[in-house]
Amino acid sequence: MQTPAEFTESLRLASTLHESANLLGIRLNSLEAKVINRKLEPPYDVVAELTPNVSVGVKTITFEVQYEVTALAEEQEVFRISCAFQAGYEHELDDVTVDMASTYGDVIVLATLHPYVRELVHRVSSDLGFPGLFLDNLDSKDLFRLLSEEEIRKRTSDEDYA
Repeated sequence: MQTPAEFTESLRLASTLHESANLLGIRLNSLEAKVINRKLEPPYDVVAELTPNVSVGVKTITFEVQYEVTALAEEQEVFRISCAFQAGYEHELDDVTVDMASTYGDVIVLATLHPYVRELVHRVSSDLGFPGLFLDNLDSKDLFRLLSEEEIRKRTSDEDYA
């Protein structure tokens, strides 16, 4: 767990990366859906777990996030949807650490990928013959707070990078 000072510094570094980063693309790398028990009726409780991974290259960063979404009824598994999304970014910085990229991923990348995951889970659950599952919106209040306090902001194209 980071101290408040370490967290503040990681946000500052993530903000520096955000000022320079450009999204290259988003890709669905894998998808698996499995029905466990069709006999259980709605309403379903939804449990979503995610595992992020970051790879830092020269002037590029690749994030892969594995999502595991499970529908439960009466505390029993009804169906499971597993998927992995990848987001690629390019940047102009000379040095990007894994910690810097990870903090950036925790804030910006998850906010970018979440709508794609929500739509996919809804569509696949419907395709499986169940009511379409709706994942909660990403709790972005912290992201908006950071943006409003200009802790994280995107530079305009005519501003120089430090």
